[in-house]
Amino acid sequence: MRRRAIEGTTPPEPFRTIVADCPWPFGDKLPGKSRGAAKNYETMRIVDLERYLQAQGVAVADDAFLFLWRVSAMQAEALRVMDAWGFVQKTELVWVKTTGPVQSTRPDADDGHSLALMPKLTFGMGRYVRASHETCLIGRRGKIKVSNRSQRSVFFAPVREHSQKPEEFFDIIEKLSPGPYLELFSSGHRRPGWTSLGEAHRETTD
Repeated sequence: MRRRAIEGTTPPEPFRTIVADCPWPFGDKLPGKSRGAAKNYETMRIVDLERYLQAQGVAVADDAFLFLWRVSAMQAEALRVMDAWGFVQKTELVWVKTTGPVQSTRPDADDGHSLALMPKLTFGMGRYVRASHETCLIGRRGKIKVSNRSQRSVFFAPVREHSQKPEEFFDIIEKLSPGPYLELFSSGHRRPGWTSLGEAHRETTD
């Protein structure tokens, strides 16, 4: 896999928040020039992903959060990687993928926040059901606590390019967890104030 050196200002202290969108070796042999992970970037073996933080010399704080995106068919493998990195899964965050921006229209009686009208969902890939969401596992090490206890377990945001995560996701992470922030295997996203390591390199486009 093509790797990039750490980009951004490397913090003097260990990372307390890590976001990882791993290049899972998902066997999605689909027709077309760009359908499927392996046609968009070089994937990695699970054993190499398990060793990744140590191999790259990433310093992680004793009290830290990991936000690990996984694919539906590789839940066990995602938990293996999380365990190898020294985290224990606590919960998950689900991105409901839409085809356009979400517009809020009325207040929620519980807390005064606005609720959104149901947007049009994406019609994604899938051999059994067509995927309209992605799941991010949330793992913890040590005794760190979330900064915001009102975050819901799902959020709506439009899809972007292949594997690219929405800005809304990073907004949520910054409200939940403290820095320094590290993003692993970015798909072209560069968030101000974050350090980036590794890149899922896009190989082809239609």
